[in-house]
Amino acid sequence: MQEYLLKVADSATKDVKDWLLLQTTPSHVRLATKDPLSTYGYPSGSEGAVLKVTVHGVVTGQSGGDEAPHDFVPWSNVAYISDGTSLAKELASEKK
Repeated sequence: MQEYLLKVADSATKDVKDWLLLQTTPSHVRLATKDPLSTYGYPSGSEGAVLKVTVHGVVTGQSGGDEAPHDFVPWSNVAYISDGTSLAKELASEKK
């Protein structure tokens, strides 16, 4: 299993909030997959994001740009998806 911390793009805020049954949209989600995802084509320093959540799976890509490929991750490859806001804050504070 692989785990990714992905930003929630503006295009996915309602999807993520609804799927996770949250009152507010998380800034990040933890996406665990059974098979690894490729980060090939992501520019240096770019941040991966959830762009859309559908009944068929999750679309991921680059936060704030389209240089990186958009990838469709079917639910059959997703182990779990959860709120990653606290983890993102914790990691950001460690960098300071």
